[in-house]
Amino acid sequence: MRKITWALLMLTILVGLTLLRDSDAVEADWKFQVPITLSEKTYEKVDAQAAVLLDSQTGEIMYAQNADTPYPVASMSKMMTEYMLLEAIKEERVDWDDKIVVSENAAATGGARVHLVAGDAYPIKDLYEALAIGSANNAAVAIGEYLAGSTSAFAEQMNLKAAELNLRSSSFVNATGLDTGNGQNEMTARDVGMLAYHLLNDFPDLVKWTVELSNTNLLDGKNADWSVEGLDGLRTGDTNAAGYSFTATAKRGDKRLISVVMGAEEDATRFIETKKLMERGFDNG
Repeated sequence: MRKITWALLMLTILVGLTLLRDSDAVEADWKFQVPITLSEKTYEKVDAQAAVLLDSQTGEIMYAQNADTPYPVASMSKMMTEYMLLEAIKEERVDWDDKIVVSENAAATGGARVHLVAGDAYPIKDLYEALAIGSANNAAVAIGEYLAGSTSAFAEQMNLKAAELNLRSSSFVNATGLDTGNGQNEMTARDVGMLAYHLLNDFPDLVKWTVELSNTNLLDGKNADWSVEGLDGLRTGDTNAAGYSFTATAKRGDKRLISVVMGAEEDATRFIETKKLMERGFDNG
């Protein structure tokens, strides 16, 4: 009986040691196989609600922070208005020389604006430049009404286009990003980044139109602490609900990056954090 007991004891010890070795091996293998991403190695938290950095050629997300929570997107939603106009131009549904008769609704739209007179006609190209460079809300509304017939109809088309582009967490109520009492446009940082990606890749000449935008923000080289080499712009945005946001694109050599910073508390912060993202992306890419 004692021999059997001793044999069982030795067997238990051997099994235990084997399991312990196997457990250590599994843990070691798990630690080895878990990827350490670029973001974990080289990026510190962005001083904003959400952020992404992506490669404009491949769409690869190089850094993501709270990237899938929808936030009010303010004027950055005008990138969708731009996309829909550029698509209509490309498909020859409208022409740059077409003239838009500005409605009372469009002319009265507040916030950033250009001088538009209700009832007067303006070339689409002029209104697009006012939208793309000056972020003019009244120009955005006029374009949306021309493309869809009304502000609400254009918002419906914006949402359909978002679904088509696989922007899964975006919702639009107008062409501008303003809160007009009917809610406001919301997007995730990931969706904003992918919208910028589609803009740049579906309409590569867009950069030529947006270069001047870099002269309207704090990254244009006037402040060396915040300037980003190769910056081409894209879109700023800020409201009380959205905070301060910035979607940027910059190119060095053959590499172009897109960054999104959403919901910064201070105006300057969005530019400072953009610089950090871009510099790390170029340095580590």
